Amino acid sequence: MPHATFSRRHLLRTFGLGLAAAPLLHRAAQAAGHGAHSHSLTMQLDWKFNVQFAGLLLSDGMGLYDAAELSVELLPWESGIVVPEVVAANPRVIGCAEQNLILAAQAAGAPIKAVATMFQASPLALMTLPEAAIASIEDLREQKVGVHVDGLAVMELVQGVSGFSPGEIEVMEIPYENKYDRLLSGELAAIQCYAVDEPVGFAEAYDITPNVLNLSDYGYEAYAQVIVAHNELIETAPEQISQFLQATFEGWSMTLSDIPAAAAQVVESYVEPGSKYEDLSYQTSSLELVADYMLLGIEPQALGTINSERWLRMAERFAEYGIIDVAPSLDASLTTEFWPTA
Repeated sequence: MPHATFSRRHLLRTFGLGLAAAPLLHRAAQAAGHGAHSHSLTMQLDWKFNVQFAGLLLSDGMGLYDAAELSVELLPWESGIVVPEVVAANPRVIGCAEQNLILAAQAAGAPIKAVATMFQASPLALMTLPEAAIASIEDLREQKVGVHVDGLAVMELVQGVSGFSPGEIEVMEIPYENKYDRLLSGELAAIQCYAVDEPVGFAEAYDITPNVLNLSDYGYEAYAQVIVAHNELIETAPEQISQFLQATFEGWSMTLSDIPAAAAQVVESYVEPGSKYEDLSYQTSSLELVADYMLLGIEPQALGTINSERWLRMAERFAEYGIIDVAPSLDASLTTEFWPTA
């Protein structure tokens, strides 16, 4: 499948006023698709509606899926949902999840494959206070670090790849509740965070801009927000997956061309009332960080691409550190027929 490219200039030339023209584009897409047969797909997200999924939400709201003759239902995450398991059980469901969760499901026999990625790296990170003067992971030797249950094995991997001996960093499991208080009190030198979201909220709540150590810089080279599909859908309806990906990344290209407008559209039309995501300033700042992860190490025309060598390297590293039982083969884990690999 040829990979479409969407520069800011192209977007503004195509859509005139850019995202301000969204209602016009939506009506045009509806008119174009009126009476046409639409194929139905469900996209299961791995978190609640917010700017982490801005490209998908704009593709929906601006009628890009309609224009591709697709009927796409976007579902936010709900408690208990494990996206790879949902996709494995429902061939008409596409999902997004972290690379390690997809690999773990594949190792257990789930008939699913990665088809593209939204983030070029995982935003999994450690957050520290600026006065602690912690500039790298080396500064955490003999310090106490709090992580969630999903971060314990990741910290073992990071320490191993970085050449630490076991126990050089004291890692303890902590709940989400009160973790900021434990950082502020000095009990913990660092806490786990999601770098596109939590540091922004922390800065707004406490008027302190935290220092962030991205674990992708220390051996955790996983992809995040990876789009995954059922093998049956890949085999029987490849054109629908292609259309879905083209529309989705067109939405992301438009998002990146006008971040403030995209954030405003997400807040106005999609976030849950009463949610912290109703804060437009917060969501705009978060989307700016999301953009960095979307484009990390690639050119804009390469949105969505996965480097197959890095994918396999991380699969083997996950297996080495016990995050997954066994590394699936590349052919069984990743398909390149819909979206080019880097």
